[in-house]
Amino acid sequence: MAPVPFAVKSVETRGSFCTLTAIPKKKFKFSAGQFAKVRIAPASTDFVVLSFYSGEADEDVKFLFNLDGGTVKGQLAKLKEGGLFYAEGPFGIFTLRGTRSPKVFFAKKMGITPLCSMVRTLVSKKSRPPIYIFSENLAREDIPEEEGLRECARGKGVFLLISLLNQQPLNWDGKLGEFDADDITKYVKDYGKAEYYICGPVPFVNRMRAVLDGLRVQDRNVFFEQWGQ
Repeated sequence: MAPVPFAVKSVETRGSFCTLTAIPKKKFKFSAGQFAKVRIAPASTDFVVLSFYSGEADEDVKFLFNLDGGTVKGQLAKLKEGGLFYAEGPFGIFTLRGTRSPKVFFAKKMGITPLCSMVRTLVSKKSRPPIYIFSENLAREDIPEEEGLRECARGKGVFLLISLLNQQPLNWDGKLGEFDADDITKYVKDYGKAEYYICGPVPFVNRMRAVLDGLRVQDRNVFFEQWGQ
């Protein structure tokens, strides 16, 4: 699978997060939830794995990543309009199922990236199921592209609840503390019939799977992608 060249349209850095918007120079398709191996040069052995942040039907392709470590990420963040990078893929089986069941998304930290891709894909369709987003973070500055996350839901009939674990900002409109069964039973209509997509560190994914198990949600309706500790 040869890497596809992408031309940079814009690079936006906010805090420790960077949104890279680009246009593929060749035909390129992906499914929401998938990822690519991204390189600065086509033959380079150095690459970074990035989830797609844009929806399947979006004209531009977007990646959202943090700038914590990694020379490739730093190089990508310094690219100018018209500059090139290369993406190999797509890869991954963490993708949407084509059912009418309500879709519930649970993310921690950068786990929101592939889930936003899924939400953007769903809201682009004329007919779509109910959508719920739950984003858990340590502090407000740890929310990956907060405005972009809110834009995913704003005016689209999408439910969004953001939680903070270690901070209580003034005028905060979200939750304080970890997500639990009460959040699901309170906010998700027909939660027993919904599909759940969970993405984040292993402890978070395990905790949310245990919560769903306690609610007797069937394993066949739970999909997840996890990493690290």
